[in-house]
Amino acid sequence: MKARQFGAVATAVLALVMAGVAWADEPVGETSVGTKLFLDVSHLDHDLPGAGADASGSSADLKRFFIDVDHRFSKVWSAHLTTDINWLRDQDPTDLWVRHAYVQGSFSKALTLRLGAAPMPWQALVNKWYGYRYVETDLTMRAKVGNVADWGVHALGTLGAGGRVGYAASVVTGAGYKKPRLGNGPDVSARLSFRPTAHTVLGLGGYRGTLGQDTGGHEARHTAQRWSLMAAYADRFWRVGAQYFRASDWSRVPSPQGDRSHGWSAWISRQLTPMVSLFARHDHVEPSGWLDPERRDRYSNAGVEWRARTWLRVAAVWKRTRLTDDGEQLGTDNEAGLWAQVTF
Repeated sequence: MKARQFGAVATAVLALVMAGVAWADEPVGETSVGTKLFLDVSHLDHDLPGAGADASGSSADLKRFFIDVDHRFSKVWSAHLTTDINWLRDQDPTDLWVRHAYVQGSFSKALTLRLGAAPMPWQALVNKWYGYRYVETDLTMRAKVGNVADWGVHALGTLGAGGRVGYAASVVTGAGYKKPRLGNGPDVSARLSFRPTAHTVLGLGGYRGTLGQDTGGHEARHTAQRWSLMAAYADRFWRVGAQYFRASDWSRVPSPQGDRSHGWSAWISRQLTPMVSLFARHDHVEPSGWLDPERRDRYSNAGVEWRARTWLRVAAVWKRTRLTDDGEQLGTDNEAGLWAQVTF
């Protein structure tokens, strides 16, 4: 494990604990401040057949360090800011982004309007029902066919008795929050969800645009599209769910030849006690249906989580990623360690 990285992570955690105590004791009036960290200490075995040697090592990663600031102007209008920092193995510090920065108008349960960089419709729904975002991103983010946040105009709300029907729609730049840029036209993303019972949800999502890639003289020869489906169940003891996506031309907007991809993910978790749970997940992605149709990306994880405090979740996790092409093994990653989420 790299001493410098481990020391930096430990220092960050200690600083946030002290800051969290200070914020909790200080009256903030109409402004609130909070933090959330995703971090891990793990050992990774990276096997590349024919490379002569396997690359492996142990390290500490500060995957995400969010600072959230909320300010309420009135009963309707408020503002939100989230900064996003990460520090990964073998990477000098550090990447800093503005993940969320928006003004929000909450007019009713049926309509909330956000102007600025805000969460995208599909990923927000999946992460809520999956429940283990700090261990791994959702399927579309792993397959690189989605953005978790983007700059634009966002609307969301719930309709019907008990808010069983939910919707979200965004008109955005398409480039994402990390490298904002404006193409020749906006991208559109939308999601519709229905809750047959208090513990179940069905979701349908769509995306269409050029991902901000038609800039700087680049011509948009294709339009990126994605359709997503999800079904999930969650109660006090169980979380069970699955999602599916089909995407076309996501990385091929300026390229002469198009491509498509699709994949699915399934997850399950069981709460054994108020503090301990078991969880597992498997993803299967075919990332290049036209250009490399035999290519397969498979990902699995399994672990046990301990909710040590209301502000601390710790999980012992095993992860495995396998990339094959026409049955030939291209690479295998096996990783095991501790993942944690710290919230103040």
